Amino acid sequence: MFAAFVRFAVTVAAVPLCAEYLDGVKMLDLTNALIVGVILAVIFTVLRPVMRLILSVLNFCTLGLLYIAVDAWLVWTAAGLVENSVVFENYWWALAVAVIINVARTLVDAAGGDLKR
Repeated sequence: MFAAFVRFAVTVAAVPLCAEYLDGVKMLDLTNALIVGVILAVIFTVLRPVMRLILSVLNFCTLGLLYIAVDAWLVWTAAGLVENSVVFENYWWALAVAVIINVARTLVDAAGGDLKR
């Protein structure tokens, strides 16, 4: 349970941090960027497992690249839901943020011992 809370917090914090350190990601308002982080954390907790289940056969054919593309689309969509929050120069910057969020969430899982062997 604690690992899920930390994963949620890491996802929320990752959006403004990525906007601060990545050149192609611009943060227009910190409060709205944190709201995007909350929306993204909820999407990653609720919608992402369902999407992964539905797309699992297709993902096998693309060697896992489909999951990364879907995560980037989720990041892009969450940022588009809140005006004056986070702006990506192009899709590749949304992909970079998705990869950073996935790495951070994986590190939380590894620290909590939740990784599947």
